[in-house]
Parts: sequence; C-alpha cells; structure tokens
Amino acid sequence: MQPPIQVHAGETLRRHQRTALYAIFFLSGFCGLIYESIWSHYLKLLLGHAAYAQAVVLVVFVGGLALGAWLAGRFAHRIREPIVWYAAMEAAVALMAFLFQGVFETASAWATSVFLPAACSEAGACAATWVLAAALILPASILLGTTFPLMTTGVIRLGALPGRGLSLLYFLNSAGAALGVVASGFVLIPALGLPGTMMLVGACNAFVAIAAYTAARVGRPAAAPAPAASAAEGGGGTRELRLLLLVAALTGLSSFIYEVVWIRLLTLVLGAATHAFELMLAPFILGLALGAWWIRNRIDGARDAVLLLARIQLLMGLLAVATLPLYAGSYDAMAWVLSALQRSPQGYELYNVVSGLTAAAVMLPATVCAGMTLPLITALLLRRGYGERQVGQVYGINTFGAIAGVLLAVHLLIPGLGLKWALAAGALIDIALGVALWLWVRERHPPQAAGKRRWAGIGGPVLAGTLGVALVAAITTAAPLGPERVASGVFRHGKARIPDQRAVLFHRDGKTASVTVVERPDGVRSLLTNGKSDGSSHPQRRVRTQDDHTMILTGALGPAHHPAAKTAAVVGIGTGTTSAVLLDIASIERVDTIEIEPMMVEAANLFRPRVDRVFTDPRSRIVIDDARAHFSKTRSRYDLIVSEPSNPWVSGVASLFTVEFYAHVANHLAEGGHFVQWLQLYEAGPEMAASILRAFTLVFPEFSAYATNTGDMVLIARRDGRLPVLSGAALDGMPGLQKNLLELGIDSTAMLAAHETGRGSAIKLLADSFAVPPNSDYQPYVDNHAASDRFQGKIASLLFDLRNAPVPLLEVGRPPLAHVGEVRSATQWMPPHVVSLASGWHGHRYLRGERLEAGEMAYLSHRAVDYALVRQWLSQCKLPEGTGDAWAAMVRVAADVNRALPAEAATAYWREAEQRCGAGLAPAQRAWLQLFAATGSRKAVDMYRKGEQVLALDHALVPETRAYAALAAAAGGLFSNQRPRADVLLQEQLALLPPHHVAAPWFRYLHFATLAKGPAKPNP
Repeated sequence: MQPPIQVHAGETLRRHQRTALYAIFFLSGFCGLIYESIWSHYLKLLLGHAAYAQAVVLVVFVGGLALGAWLAGRFAHRIREPIVWYAAMEAAVALMAFLFQGVFETASAWATSVFLPAACSEAGACAATWVLAAALILPASILLGTTFPLMTTGVIRLGALPGRGLSLLYFLNSAGAALGVVASGFVLIPALGLPGTMMLVGACNAFVAIAAYTAARVGRPAAAPAPAASAAEGGGGTRELRLLLLVAALTGLSSFIYEVVWIRLLTLVLGAATHAFELMLAPFILGLALGAWWIRNRIDGARDAVLLLARIQLLMGLLAVATLPLYAGSYDAMAWVLSALQRSPQGYELYNVVSGLTAAAVMLPATVCAGMTLPLITALLLRRGYGERQVGQVYGINTFGAIAGVLLAVHLLIPGLGLKWALAAGALIDIALGVALWLWVRERHPPQAAGKRRWAGIGGPVLAGTLGVALVAAITTAAPLGPERVASGVFRHGKARIPDQRAVLFHRDGKTASVTVVERPDGVRSLLTNGKSDGSSHPQRRVRTQDDHTMILTGALGPAHHPAAKTAAVVGIGTGTTSAVLLDIASIERVDTIEIEPMMVEAANLFRPRVDRVFTDPRSRIVIDDARAHFSKTRSRYDLIVSEPSNPWVSGVASLFTVEFYAHVANHLAEGGHFVQWLQLYEAGPEMAASILRAFTLVFPEFSAYATNTGDMVLIARRDGRLPVLSGAALDGMPGLQKNLLELGIDSTAMLAAHETGRGSAIKLLADSFAVPPNSDYQPYVDNHAASDRFQGKIASLLFDLRNAPVPLLEVGRPPLAHVGEVRSATQWMPPHVVSLASGWHGHRYLRGERLEAGEMAYLSHRAVDYALVRQWLSQCKLPEGTGDAWAAMVRVAADVNRALPAEAATAYWREAEQRCGAGLAPAQRAWLQLFAATGSRKAVDMYRKGEQVLALDHALVPETRAYAALAAAAGGLFSNQRPRADVLLQEQLALLPPHHVAAPWFRYLHFATLAKGPAKPNP
C-alpha cells in the first residue's frame, strides 16, 4: 500500500509547487511591466519623444523579449531544471536593475557629448540610437523574454495540463503586469523617483529569483517528456505549424494596432497626460489576462481547438470595430461626468476612476479575445506533439508581430488612413485570420454530404468573411467621429463638440498627435493638438489675441536682451509666430525651429501670411525631431534658444522643464547666449511652477521674468550666470521687432520693461518657500502632479504677483524697478500689473483735478467710486469721520497711485494733501496720509515707523486697511535691519486677518524673507 501513498504525496507536493510558481509568476509580471515603463522614461530622456524614438524603445524592449523567448524555447527540451534556470534569469535581471542608474548616467553623458554628435545627423532617425538603446536594455530584455517559456515548461513538467497551465500563467503574468502599470505611474515613481523605483523592482526580482529557486529545490526535478510523434512528420503537419505560427504573428500585429489606435483615440477624450496613458494601458493588459483566464478550462476539452481559434479571431475583429460607436458616445459621457465632478483632489481621483472605466469599456471586449489566442495556439501545438520548443517560438513570433503592429500603425496606417480606418484595418486582419483557420478546418474535415463537398466546405467561412468585412466597413463609415467631435478637447472644458460657429479648416492624425485648425467667425484661427489649443492668431493680423501677446513677446524678448544675437533655435513651431518674429529681425542669420510632429508644420501653414518667413526665408530651417534628441545630436551653439513647448501636463513635455534639460540647453548656448523659457501659469499650481523654477535657477541662477498676459510668463537667463539686461536701444535698432511689438501696443522700451513681474531673487524666494524638489529627469515632480493641477484648474500666478502688492514691495530699500511711472497706456490682454500702472498714472492726474478723456477715464473704471470719493475728500478737505470701512477706498487708491508713480511724485502728492487738510485730520487719518507718503517714497525706515503708528492709533481697522498697514510696516522693518521686530509684528497682525488676506503672496514673501539667513539690505 505504500506506493499509492507515495504517489499521492508526490502529486500533492507538485500541486503545491505549481501554486507557488503561479504566485511567483504573478509577481514577475508586476516587475516586468514596471521595467518597460521605467526604461521608456530613461531612454526618452536620451532619445527624445519623437515617433522614431518611441519605436526604438519599443523595438529594442519587445524585440529583446521575443529573442529571449525564442532562445529559451529552442533549448527548453534540453534543460533539466527549467525553474532553476528561471530563477537564474530573474537574479541576473535584478543585478542589472541595481546597476542601471550608474550605467545610464555614464552612458548618457558620453553619448550626448561624444557618440551621438559624431554618429548622427542633426535631424531625423539615427541608427546610432538603436545601438545605444540596445546596449542599455537589450540584455535585460532578452533575459526577461526567457522567463515565460522557462516557467511554462517547468509548470507543465510538474503535471499541469498544457492548456490550463499555459492559460493560468499567461493570466497571472498579465494581471501582475496590469497592476504594475498602475503602481509605477501612480505610486512608485511619484514616491521613489526613477532610481528608487528601479532599485525596488530589482529587489522584487531578487525575491522572485530566491522564491523560484526554493520552490524548484523542494522536490526532485521533473524530467523532460520524451518527444512525442510530431504532427509535423505526417502529411500537412508542416502546413499546420506554419499556419498557426502565422496566426500567432498576425494576431499580435492586429492586437497592437488596436492598442496604438485606442490609446490615440482615448487621448482625445481623457487627455494626453502620462497618467491617462497608464490608465489606458492597464485595461489593455487586463483584457489579455481575462481572456487567458476564461480559456483556461476550455482548451484541453475543446473538440476542435483550431475551429475555436477561428471563431475567436472572427469575434475579435468584430468586437474591435464595434468599439467605434461606443467610443463616439464617450465624448457625451465625459462631458456629463465633468459637469458633475468637483474640480478638487477628490474629484480628480474620481475622474481617474471614470477614465479607467471608459478605457476598459472600449478595450476589454476585443482584448479578452486577444488574451485567448496565445495560450490556445501554444497548447494546441503541444497537444499535436510539436514539443516544448514551441512555447518560446509562439511567444516570440507573437511578440515580433506586436512590434510590426506598432510600427505599422504609427508610421503608415494612422498617418495614411486616419485613426478609425487604421482600427478597421486591424479588424480586417483578424477576420481574415478567422476565415483562413475555418477554411483549414473544413479542408481537413470536409462535410460528408455527397455532391456538396466543395461548396459546403467553403460556403460558411466565405459567407462569414463577407459579412464581417461588410460590417467593418459599415460601422467604420457610420461612426460619428468627425473633427468637430474628436478635436473638442472635452477633457478640458467638458464640451463634447467644437461650437457650430467655428469652421474646421484642417484635421490630420499624425504620428504622435491629432492636429486640427479651426476658425472663428472673426477670422481668428486656433491650432489644436489632441483637442488642446496650442495657439490662436489671425493670419492677416486683423484681430489681436491673448496668445499673440505670448507668442510675439516670447520671440521678441530674447533679441531685446541680446541685440547682437545671430543664431536662434525655437523649440516647438505652434502657429509659427515666435519663429516669424525672430526672422523679422534683419540681423538674425539663422533660425532652427524644432518640431516633433510633422502635421504641426502642415497646420502652421494655415497661419500664413503672418508666418510666411518661417516657410520661405532661406534663414529658416524646420527640424522634425524631439528637442532633447536634437540637442543630443547637434554640435551647434546658438545665441538664443527659445523653448515654448506645450503645457507640462502633456505626456513627455515635463521633461523639457527639468534641471538636466536646462543644463543640456546651456551647453548649446554660445558665449553670452540667452535662454528664453515660456512658462504657463494656467492649469498649474504654485507648487508645480515652484518645482520648475527651482530646476531653472539651479542652472540659471540670475533671471528676469516677464508676464505676457494674465496666464503666461517668459523667463530669460544668460549662459554666463549674469543678470540679463534689457537693451534700451534694442527697439530703435530693430525695425522688424518694433513692428511686432507695436501690434501689441508696446511702443517703447519703457512699456516693454513694464511687463517685468519683479526681481528674480524675490520670485526664487517664493519658489523656495514651497516644500517641493526641483523638477528632475529622475525625480519627475511636474509629470506626477501636472495632470491633477490641470483637472483642478489651478493657477500659479502667486509666484509672479508681487508687483501687484498694495505697497511697492519690490522697491522698498532697493533701486526702483525699470521705468516706473512711465506707463501711460495699456491695451487689451496686457498683464494686470501693466494695466494697474496706467490706471495709477491717470488716477493721479484725476486726483489733482485734471480733466481726463473718455479713454483715459476708462482706466479708472474698476476704481471709479473709490477715486471719486478720494478726490472729493482731499480736494475739499472734507474727510469722513474716523476711518473704518470708508477708509478702504483711500487704501485702494493709494495702492494704485504709489505703484505707478516715481518715489518723488508719490511722496509729494500725499504730503501736499496732508499739509492742505492738516487742520481737519484726526490723528489716525494724519498717520495714514503720512504712511501713504512713506510707502510712496519706498523708504524702509519711514514705512516701518509710520506703519506701526497707524496700527497703534487706528482703532477702527478693517481687514483691508489692517493688511495694508501691516504689510507696509513689516516690509519697512525687514529692509531697515529690524527683522526680528518685523517678524513679531507680522505674526501678530496675520493672526488678526482673515485667511484670504493671509494667503496673499506678499505676506508669504515677507514671512519667508524674515526667515532667510543674513541681514536684509538696508534702505540706502
């Protein structure tokens, strides 16, 4: 009786071993997809985000998997202990992970300084990038590719049924991969950065290796089964093998056509952020896992596995194309969801859940079918006696098909056919595979009815194929996916369609983005990338837009600070306006415009004649490439580099706002060269902008900041670290530049200087006050937070708002800001502080009794009541009794006037008013007028003394008047070497103010300035 007990015990042991190995392979899948994600992050830092660079990453990684699987399959039958070998492969991958950061940094430095510039041209694809990418990740990719065949072989030798064992392994590995995608994007990289995540996943692989080795050594290894009589030895066996391998390759190809197209389609609904991509990729992988789970108990008992495979292929093609109407409806669904969600952190979490469910609804039906095919083909070949080597061969050829699918979709189908017809092409491939398999079954097992064999044998498959093709054509044609829907940008504004009054002039699906140009009734055209506006302008300059202010000033500020510049590079073409501004300057000899998406260049043509020079001037060169890749390959040095990419929340763009990118760019500036950075304040929180600024100042410690409108900023810095200085004669010597600035209403250097938002040192102090790290390639703070900021509609203006402080905070105890008091006009779209300067200038004239024209009075419209009251009070010396609420009008007018006037004029006005009305003033009112004179003078000692006096005398302070007096006193104390007392006063007063006053950027600035080390600069 002993032998049966031993057999039973042995079977139990093998079952426990299989269970342990299933769990181990789940964890292996989790690690594997994190590698794919993180290697893509690393290599795109070096190779860029252009379509060919993405192809390099994909081909090397997935090709490595395929090669590893093929090698493992080829030798599987010779390996006595496949699980031990599996453990060795995982251990080797772990070791490579631990070493990767150091290897990458060394290789990257050498490649950008020596290898790529020597081996590559300045634009386009470069074979050297393949060599570099292969050297960095191909060895580990090959090792990862061996794991599936080795694990599968080991589990089957432990007694698992081929169909069930293969399916379970594929399910668990894919489920772990889906979890890895979400974990890496939402948890690991934000918490640990790229190096920390790489170390963690290496440790995970080391654990997998130890666990697998332990499981393998528990019992005696199972021997490889004796080779069965191969079906290939019989007639037709070779044809069947070739057919099934072809199906494996083509179903991999079609599946990844679906993946690429679905991700591009869903990007138009969910947005192009990195987190959105991860939420789209996870359901695709999950669908593969669920398909393997569903088929696990059906393979081994299938009556005809080939016929089952044929039906799955037919169903997959139909389900894939059936996603188009469902996808079209997702626009209206997302519009409704956004109208219901609060723009808050909790709302963003719900938005991500909805985004994931939307992606799942589109992807899961067809990907579940795709997940059935690989286990089914592999198990079928094992059952037919083709041997263990087919496990790796099927996996490898399926993976090679996936590579071909991505390349075909990105480079041919999407640009040539558009998104929905590219999806239809994938569906037709699956339908053709289903028909071919069905015909093969009928050929091997024809119907027995006499006289009907030929037609009965092919009638069903042909009819199914014909109906399938007709359905694909009908559904694709009828799917309501016109540009008015797909370019609506529903994820931003909650509108499922472009307004009817806007005409779509251009819409093309490019390799990296879908690009659209729409026109308003007034002739203004907007350039949309994946539904997001990247610039609006009128081709004939008949209407001025808010974007014109940004695009023109981004081009103009570089030459205005560096009039001797001869060469320039512009990152991003947009409408072409910035490059055209540079080309309008006769002294500029060369402008390289670097654009990642060719369709953007085609779309920019629709903004001609405004941007004619970009396309016709021999000094202009358009480079189709990623900016990082271009600077990695070129030896050129530029006098000006202007970076105006899309918003940081767009996937890949955040890498153009990192310490490493700025250092890279600085190396390509000529001696005395200037760097110009467009920084979007809208859809960005102050923490995110602070992270960018901290990265910027690590490379460019001195900089100037200019506001271009209410939501955009331009930073300017020099390569040599000196403070950039606006040239007073720049406009006079550059008539082309002068023409463009006049379009904005900027008619003098003084008006241009007025756009400066404040001192770089003050802005840096505010940025440093936020507990955020500098944005880095390896610690990507911006990429991890930008999508949330966009959803919540945050604004980062706090960092650049000090010039709007109620007192001239940036000039206290310091030289005056450039050309204060000379701004007498402002136009639509100019920054608020410029409008305020013009308002204060005309307000001073009004207070002195001058008669203002209607256009001049318009500047006072926001303060009309306040100015009327103050003029009446001070001209007639009939002030209200006491202060209280009424005095807030006086504070607002004083803030307006003192910001706009030079120190002498401001001080003189308030002293004159005090002398004229002195007899009728209450003590607190007299103290207030003296405080206004002190703030107008910018003298720190006087501001501190008079501010304290007002706070002591005025017992009727309201929040607005208390905030003004506290700010003046604390600023005066800080800059008159009274820092400890100023800090105490500030904290006492802030405790008495409501939260919205306390949150003002000027109070934040003063608080952190008082904490700064070293003495404050005293009043001269």
